[in-house]
Amino acid sequence: MPKVISRSTISASAGEGSASSALKVYYCLCGEFVLVCDRPLDQLPVRPLDGASVLRCLDSSAISETGAAQKVKKARVFKVSARQGRPKMIKREDGSIEKQYPFNCSRCDLEIGYEHTPPPLKSGGKFTFVLPGALTDRQGIPPPNVFLDQEEPKGDGADEAPGSLD
Repeated sequence: MPKVISRSTISASAGEGSASSALKVYYCLCGEFVLVCDRPLDQLPVRPLDGASVLRCLDSSAISETGAAQKVKKARVFKVSARQGRPKMIKREDGSIEKQYPFNCSRCDLEIGYEHTPPPLKSGGKFTFVLPGALTDRQGIPPPNVFLDQEEPKGDGADEAPGSLD
């Protein structure tokens, strides 16, 4: 019998086993796969104007007044699987106008997020924005912040009989 010699190589990521190195998968509320990202959405910066999570598309470095380079802000590693929507103009409370290029779920057409640069996604703009409550990390289960704009029910309902229409 001839001798069998194996020449296989085993490799692993440097951060294998750590929670911060794993990619996070997100789904639309209808269950369609939409986003994979290197960081959880709840750990990303939030845009104050609309509460959208901010995904940095490009590395950026700032130069201080003394000419020294400051800390480089690294781009996020992410992939969006969505269909580009029609551009729209948003008038802000301060009177400014912002042009947005939204992207929608390819199955149910729910608006997932937007960019400020024309399509295709990640084509040169600095940021991609994901709307709050648009994505969930568990397929078929809505995120807790999906109904942020709705008011809480008034009263505790203790004085109403179950099934009462009055």
